Amino acid sequence: MKKWAMFLLIIAIAVSMTGCDALQRKFTRKTKKTTKPRIYQLKKYDIKPSPDLYAKHFAYWQTWSSELLQRLGNNHKKDARCIEELLGQLHDMQNILVKEKADEFEKHIVAYERVRDTIMKEELTVNNSSRTRMTLEHEDRVIKNDFCVKKIRNFIKKSFDEDQPAPAPSADSK
Repeated sequence: MKKWAMFLLIIAIAVSMTGCDALQRKFTRKTKKTTKPRIYQLKKYDIKPSPDLYAKHFAYWQTWSSELLQRLGNNHKKDARCIEELLGQLHDMQNILVKEKADEFEKHIVAYERVRDTIMKEELTVNNSSRTRMTLEHEDRVIKNDFCVKKIRNFIKKSFDEDQPAPAPSADSK
């Protein structure tokens, strides 16, 4: 009898310690929450190629280029991010230019893509690092010199669909 009493006492203590709250929550129905679908009103932006848009991409390109030159070889992930962002800005700049000037721009993009391939393969040895740095510095100088906003102003498309240059600004607007 003592054994039965002790067994029942242990069972009672175990049940009281575990409680029934978890068991009760397990078997009660959960209310379904109905949410209203979100409706977004999309605003159409009429973005046209302009010297200001080119200048914005040019400034971003300069920032990524200088950061890549400063930190080349220190951190592979940072190098990869810099070269990808840099190439993205170059492609955006190229899309703003008329076909003739965009074709001139292509050889510089190809040079940066070769640098990207070297960085992505993690082949920045001492020799590759110095060669890559020289390539980056050369392309940086050439683009800053030949494709700056002042020199490129007359080679900007009227729209992204056309290849016609925008009219040159008149002397009155200066």
